[in-house]
Amino acid sequence: MDLRFVQTDFAGIEPEVRAHLAALPTATDSFHEHHVLTATHYRIMVDGEVAGFAAIHAHEVITQFSLATDYRYLGQQVFARLRRFEHVRAALVPTNDEFFVAHALDDYRDLSKQACFFAVAESRVPPIPAGFRLREATTEDIALIRKETGEDFEPVEEFIANGELFITEREGQPVGVGIMDVSELYERVASIGMATFANHRNQGVGTATIAMLIGECGRRDLRPVAGCWYYNHASKRTLEKAGMYSPTRYLRVEY
Repeated sequence: MDLRFVQTDFAGIEPEVRAHLAALPTATDSFHEHHVLTATHYRIMVDGEVAGFAAIHAHEVITQFSLATDYRYLGQQVFARLRRFEHVRAALVPTNDEFFVAHALDDYRDLSKQACFFAVAESRVPPIPAGFRLREATTEDIALIRKETGEDFEPVEEFIANGELFITEREGQPVGVGIMDVSELYERVASIGMATFANHRNQGVGTATIAMLIGECGRRDLRPVAGCWYYNHASKRTLEKAGMYSPTRYLRVEY
């Protein structure tokens, strides 16, 4: 078997990647998306034919691995070779990608849980408490956002220009920030998230912000997803209170 990994830019495999992601049962958030888009991309070639694609982030972390159905019987051989490519030491794997997960776990040294990815249970989204509203952020809000959240929402100007950054107000007073980061990989999907200003924490601001972002996604015909670090129990509780649940984990598999 003549097996080769031929480097390409993302555009060279984009149709295959989009079709692959669309076929998965759930979507992942912008954190995973960043690790995919900023990776080095490869076509997997078997005996001169395109058999699939892969991606390696920062020369050492596999972030994509897929083979066409006719070549999947070669999965273990191909993945073993991929692990010896560049300087691979690990894989970042969402559990919604069964084929990738199966091969990433075949021969690992260590396994850690990185994140939870969330979807929406529409029937559980709570009503918005009286006095809360969500408005699109403007350039006049930039100083406030940076003062209260540091670099959490960078690039602020870009998100504002795209209409993806919001200010949560309660009784007309700014109390938090929400984001709706429209996916570059999934069709009509957006990652949502929030931050509550320091003097307004533990007052329901985060839950209200997520619930309002879910509503805003609905108005824009977008499917909301969210993610948080696996051990961030406060964020997990906030997302669940706002009507979300986590069907997908993000694993780091070390070799």
